[in-house]
Amino acid sequence: MNKSILIQNYHPQGTEALIRDFKAIGFKVFSPDSDWGRIKYFAESTGLGGEIISFEDYMKTEPGFVLIGCKAQEDDLKAIARQHGDTMILNIAQQNHVYEPNISNILICPDVGLWRSYPDPIQHRLLYFPRPVIADVPAKDIVRSFEDRTIASFISMPTFWKRGLPAFEAFRAQWQGNCYMFGHQATDGLLTHEQCNARMATSFFTAHFKDEEAYGLSCLESMMLGTPVVSTHEFMRDKTLGEYFLRPENSIVTDTIEQAIAALEALTLDEYRQLSDNARTTVRDLTSNEKTVDLLNRAVEAEMRSL
Repeated sequence: MNKSILIQNYHPQGTEALIRDFKAIGFKVFSPDSDWGRIKYFAESTGLGGEIISFEDYMKTEPGFVLIGCKAQEDDLKAIARQHGDTMILNIAQQNHVYEPNISNILICPDVGLWRSYPDPIQHRLLYFPRPVIADVPAKDIVRSFEDRTIASFISMPTFWKRGLPAFEAFRAQWQGNCYMFGHQATDGLLTHEQCNARMATSFFTAHFKDEEAYGLSCLESMMLGTPVVSTHEFMRDKTLGEYFLRPENSIVTDTIEQAIAALEALTLDEYRQLSDNARTTVRDLTSNEKTVDLLNRAVEAEMRSL
C-alpha cells in the first residue's frame, strides 16, 4: 500500500493544517487540480501544501488513502476512493455530522461532543486538535492592545446563530471601546486570513458568541497570537473550546454579558499580559505533536499493518 493520501480543500486553514500533519508523518499528499468532473464540493487547493494532480495522473498512482474532509465531500470522494482502491479516513469539520457506517477505521475529530457520541464503533477514534495555521503578521504589542481596548469577533453568517448574534449585539452595546464583527455577511465585512490574524493580534480580546462550534479555529488562532477570548458559559458548555481550551487563567468566560464586561474593565495590564501568555501556552500544548501527529501516525501505521 502506498503511503499517500488525497486531500481536497474543505476549509483552507483546516485543510492546510491536516496536509501539514500528514506530511509530517511521511505521507505524500495529493490534491485535485480541478473538480475532476466529479467533485461537486470543490475549492482550489493550490498553496495548501499538497501536490496538485490531475484525475488521470492520480488514477495511475498506487492505492493509498483518501481523506473525507467534510460531509459535503462524502459521496464524491467515496466514489473516487472505491474506484482507485483507496482506504478512507474520516475527518469531522462540522458539528453533528456523521458518515456512512463501516467505511473507515480512522476518525479525526476535534469536536468533543461528537467524538464521545459518534455512532459508528471506529477503531481509531482520535480526539484531534490540529495546530492552527498562522499568517505572517506583526507580533502582538501587549501595551498597545491593552490601551486601545478594541474587541473583535470573527464569525461568518452571524444571522444564522439565533442566540449568538443577540448576545454579541448586547455585548457590543455595553462595551465602551471599539467592537467589530468580521466574517461573511457580518456587519464589518469579510477579511482574508492574513487580515484576520493581523486584527486578532492587535485586538484587546476576541469575542466569541456562537450557538454551535465543532472546534473554534478562529479562537485558537487568536490565542496563539496572544489575544485572549471573551464569551459566556452558555456558548462554551459541552464544547471543545469550553472543555479544553478556555480556562480562567487564559480567557474570560462568565455567566452573563454584564459579568464579562465588568471582568474586562477590571483587568490590569499585568493580568492581561498573563492571560495573553497563558493563551499561547495552552494552544501550543494541546496541539503539540505528541498530542496530534504522533497519535495520527500510530493509527495510520496500525491500519496499514492490518490491510
